Amino acid sequence: MLVLENLDQPKPYDAVRGGQVPPPVGGVVLGGLAGVKHRLSSSVSEHRIAALKEALNYGDAGLKIVIKICQSETGPVQRAASDLLRERLSAIARERLQAFVPASLDSETGADKTQKILQNLPSAVSEKNSDRKLAEAQLIFETIMQQMQPNLLLLEALVASVEREEFTSELMNLWDLSISEIQEPLKEMRQAVGSAISAQLRIQWQYNQAESQANQWQQRALIALEKGDENLVRHAWVRKQIELDKVAEVKIDLDDQTVRVETLNRNLLALESKITEANSKKEILKMQVHFAKVQEQINCTFSQMNNIFFRP
Repeated sequence: MLVLENLDQPKPYDAVRGGQVPPPVGGVVLGGLAGVKHRLSSSVSEHRIAALKEALNYGDAGLKIVIKICQSETGPVQRAASDLLRERLSAIARERLQAFVPASLDSETGADKTQKILQNLPSAVSEKNSDRKLAEAQLIFETIMQQMQPNLLLLEALVASVEREEFTSELMNLWDLSISEIQEPLKEMRQAVGSAISAQLRIQWQYNQAESQANQWQQRALIALEKGDENLVRHAWVRKQIELDKVAEVKIDLDDQTVRVETLNRNLLALESKITEANSKKEILKMQVHFAKVQEQINCTFSQMNNIFFRP
């Protein structure tokens, strides 16, 4: 999926934007994607539909705009957005399916990609093992998420635009391909989140240990006080304070890692929910198409029987 930079810069197919008077339906607007968004704010459906067609000239950013219109509106603009999405998806399907290479033939495995990611980690990350593990997990998660964006965008477009009548075998194959290409990266993301959780648990264990040691020195100080052993009391209180300082220090790391792990886990759950929604929509559409064909066959059979038995 092409990602364009400087989307607000004029393009060869742009013209100069004038004042507040709506441009003609067939006209184009200076200002790149900003100009397209300006026209989409029009109250005239024809102007907005023309702007939608232009939006698709701006790669993923324009595709997201069309998807949003398809998801949030009704009427002729929404229908035009759906038609545009299906046309674009069909073109992408033909291109991707022709160039499809099975994952097993890919020379670079998921492990190789992960190793490349880890090799790019800053050296400062190695100061603390738990911090390093969490930093690795975050970097792997964010990098793989970026790699998955084209397929996720295709799935979102398919879910938003395809209905039973337009659920062609071409689009179904694109749907299956997009989901299959997500599975291995998704597995790596789950492993990354699991590694982050393990790092958090190690910090939690360190915190619990320091807190337990502080409590033990507290008890020893009380026992020494009862026995009147002032040297042991002073020693115990000093050790208790050392452990309390460690507790405070580890608590800062623990709170920070807890927030980061919760964010990773929340993002993973949101991603899995989006993929599950796409899978469910596809299966529902497949069943609808199947039952529609069965019903068509039944109607055809009854029609033939009527012609045979009730023909004048």
